[in-house]
Amino acid sequence: MEFRYENITIKILQGYGEIGGNCIIIENKDSKIVFDQGIRFSRFRRFYNANVQPVGFTEMINLGIIPDLTDLKDVFISHLHLDHLGLLHPLQLGTTVYVPNEQIFNAFIEPYKAANNWTTYISPSIGVDIVDVSKNNDNVIPLAVEHSAYPAFSYYYDTGNIKLLYTGDMRISSPLGALTPEIHKKLHEKTLLEEYEEKGLVSDVLIIEGTNFTPHTTPVSSHYFIEQISNIFQNHSNSLMFASIDSLDAEAILSILLIAKTYNRIPVITGRRLINMVKLWIDLSELSGDIYQLEDKVINFNIVEEDEIEKNPSNYLILSSKGEPLEFVRRTKIGKGSVIISLTAEAQSESGEDESVEDSWLKMLGFIVYRLRMSGHYYPYELKYILDVIRPKKVIPIHTEVPSIMCEYVSQLGYECLGRT
Repeated sequence: MEFRYENITIKILQGYGEIGGNCIIIENKDSKIVFDQGIRFSRFRRFYNANVQPVGFTEMINLGIIPDLTDLKDVFISHLHLDHLGLLHPLQLGTTVYVPNEQIFNAFIEPYKAANNWTTYISPSIGVDIVDVSKNNDNVIPLAVEHSAYPAFSYYYDTGNIKLLYTGDMRISSPLGALTPEIHKKLHEKTLLEEYEEKGLVSDVLIIEGTNFTPHTTPVSSHYFIEQISNIFQNHSNSLMFASIDSLDAEAILSILLIAKTYNRIPVITGRRLINMVKLWIDLSELSGDIYQLEDKVINFNIVEEDEIEKNPSNYLILSSKGEPLEFVRRTKIGKGSVIISLTAEAQSESGEDESVEDSWLKMLGFIVYRLRMSGHYYPYELKYILDVIRPKKVIPIHTEVPSIMCEYVSQLGYECLGRT
């Protein structure tokens, strides 16, 4: 999909009419930059499964799963979900990748370097420079947004003649803000709409995500999420409790740790990536309280032994990534009657997750299962507020399966949409 606005060309290589896999090229006679370069998981699942894996990134380019960015040297990543970050290894020598935060990027990417499958291509090759986006010299202003991956940015690009805002993925409300505004402020000093107004920015073109315009079960609100988690802790006081969660979802992780503290649960972190990422979130938020981990090559917290958890299961909350509760329970045989809170922030087309095998195991092992989806995206009814703050001349929908429906609503709100078909 290609749009022209005065002297710039906007090429949406991926992400138009689909959720995830965003890749946008902004081009004029003097420059060419890229916003995101994600994996199209909806297409990935057509060609690959547990038995059929990619043989290399070239095959994935040829299948249209990842973009071909040959000869493009400046790539701006809005956040680290793989449907936006994509595979960095195929990028050309001399490419600069601007990431939301170098330290967080390095912690997140480290486990992929030793992977023995296609995910090893997520990490960059030698000669690809990783730079904090705050250091860019391309007239791109990063504006912090709230999302289910931390940190996340929208990008405001001033070409000299045209001013363009790309939202990336964003939501308006968040669980941490509902639970404890003080800690929330440590993560989000300002967010997109606040900073946009303070800086007096204006936008000719707004490229805005519309994930939740796609028909699916409406995700729970931040306040309902906090209420439900609290109810689960309160009414399962005699059970071992697990929470499986995305390691990038700092707000959900910190919210659960705070609620666990209220109900005197001892949090135990499992899995190397999660151990590393939780340590970052704890340090950033200055959250107090004792936190433990299971034995691992990475030691960031005090160690608790599995047999101690077996003796006093109701004392503990085990925080893990997807699938890891099953490994623990299959080792220890203490699953029956245990509770698992399985948190999902994104639609399956965006995350690539298939929970059917996990569901079969949880049923067989006797878990009580709570699946909650708290979206990392704004609700359709919040679009009016967003547009009335940004007041763009033109709107282009992205990251939605129904751009025509979104465009119809944009038009009803009094703005011109370029994505109508």
